[in-house]
Amino acid sequence: MVPVLFDLKPKDRIEELYDFRDELNKLLACYRDGRIALILGLRRMGKSSLLRSFLNSYNIPHILIDARRIILNEGGMSIRGFMNELSQSLTNFLQQRASFRDKLIGLLRNIDGISIGVQPLSISISWRRGRAVLTSLLEAVNRVAEDLNIKVVLAIDEVQELRALGLNIPMLLAYIYDNLGNIVAILTGSQVGMVYDTLRLNDPKSPLYGRAVVEVKLRRLSPDESLDFLRRGFEQYGVQVGDDVIREAASRLDGIIGWLTLFGWYYVHGNRDLNSIIDVAARQEIEELKSFLTKSRAENRYKVILRIVAEKPRRWSEIKRAVEMEEGVIVNDRNFTDLLRHLINMGILEKQGDAYKIADPVLEYGVRKYLR
Repeated sequence: MVPVLFDLKPKDRIEELYDFRDELNKLLACYRDGRIALILGLRRMGKSSLLRSFLNSYNIPHILIDARRIILNEGGMSIRGFMNELSQSLTNFLQQRASFRDKLIGLLRNIDGISIGVQPLSISISWRRGRAVLTSLLEAVNRVAEDLNIKVVLAIDEVQELRALGLNIPMLLAYIYDNLGNIVAILTGSQVGMVYDTLRLNDPKSPLYGRAVVEVKLRRLSPDESLDFLRRGFEQYGVQVGDDVIREAASRLDGIIGWLTLFGWYYVHGNRDLNSIIDVAARQEIEELKSFLTKSRAENRYKVILRIVAEKPRRWSEIKRAVEMEEGVIVNDRNFTDLLRHLINMGILEKQGDAYKIADPVLEYGVRKYLR
C-alpha cells in the first residue's frame, strides 16, 4: 500500500483523498449543469487537494490559477504576476490538450497582447493589456470548447487574494456566466468572508448578484473520522501507534485534516512528541498572523481580542470589556463589532452560538504562547 494520507503536498487523485465523496459529487454536478462553484473552508481543510483531484481524476480540461503562487513569485499580488501565472497555466493546458492546441493557437495569434512561442510551445500574455486581452482569450477558449462540445474549467485557488488586482473579478465572472457557456469557474477560498467581499455575492449592485453559485463547504472531520484517518495513515506506513496517542492528537487537532496530516507525517518520520509538533506549526501560524496584524492600525486592539478569546470562547460583551480595561477608554460598539467581523472574514475567529473562538486549534495555542 502506497502511503498517501500523510503526504504533505496537495493530493492529485481522488483515491488519495479521505472521504470527499459528497463534495466531489457537487463539483461534478456543477461542471455538468452549472456555471460557478465555490470551494470554501478554513485553511488546511483540503480545498486545493479537492480541486486538483477533481480536475485530474475526471480528466477535466482546465486552466488553473494559483493566487498563492503569484504572491510567492512576485512578493505580492499584481496584474503582471496574474498574467504570468495565466500564461504558464494556459501553456500547460495546451501542452496536454492536443485537440485544443491547433484550433486555439490559431485564434490566439489574432489577439493583440498574446505572443506564442514554439519548440517548446509557450504562451505569453501582456500584463499591460489587462482586461481586454483576458476577455478575448476566454472568448477564444469558449469558442474552441463549443466546437469540440466540451467544457473547460477556469479554476482559481484562493480567489480572495485577487482582491488587490485592478481587475473587476465579479464583472469578469458575470461575463463568463452570461456569455461563455462552455467555461465553468471553480474557485477556492479559505477566508470565507473575504471571498464574499471579493466577489460581492451579497451586494445587490454586484454583477454576480442573483447568479446561481454552488457552494461546496468543507468541514472538520468528526472525532471518529479523525481517529479513522490517523489509523489508516499509520497503517499505510506500517507504523504501530498506541490508541492513547491517536486519541490525544485527534482531540487537540479538532478535525482539521491538514494538521492531522502534519502530525502523522512528523510521527512516522521520527518526531513523536505531539506538543513539539504543535509548537512548530504554531510558530509558523503566529508569524503569518503577525504579518497581518502589523499592517493594521488596530494591531494592539486585535492582539487583546485574540489573547482573551484564546483563553476560552467569549461573548461579545466580555471581549469588549477586556479591550476597554486594557486601553482605559470606552470603545465604540460599531467599531468594535467591525473588528470582530473582520477577524471572522479572515478565517481567524469563528462564532459558535453567542461566543467567539479562534477557529484553528494550532493558532489558538500559538496565540496563548507567543502573541505578545
